[in-house]
Amino acid sequence: MADEATVAARGAVFNTSDVDFKANPPKHEVTRGWPLVNPKSCPGAQLEFHITEIQPEGAALDDVHEKEDHVFYVLSGRAKAKVGDDDFEVGPGDALYVPKNTVHNFRIQGGEVFRIAVVFAPARDIWG
Repeated sequence: MADEATVAARGAVFNTSDVDFKANPPKHEVTRGWPLVNPKSCPGAQLEFHITEIQPEGAALDDVHEKEDHVFYVLSGRAKAKVGDDDFEVGPGDALYVPKNTVHNFRIQGGEVFRIAVVFAPARDIWG
């Protein structure tokens, strides 16, 4: 059997209503995440795409991904983001880039759910 690196990726469509959400992924509080695209759901995929919702009382705590760049696209809500030594305020329509091996977090602002599209590239080694 060919390993994942040699499998040709094929197109696919996923909807959050068809994927089990993950409650409170590591280093997240009062959060739900839907891992839509990854090497397990799409053999051959070299990245991950998630939708994540952090409730107003929740948080994304300090985290570092040693091998993966991260992109967050804000769908709704507002947050203060820390990326390394820099602070940003992000809201709907903003894309936040986090280089690999950089500490980052989100502090939710206001009373609205913070909903983001999340990309990891390359995909993490957790989909075995």
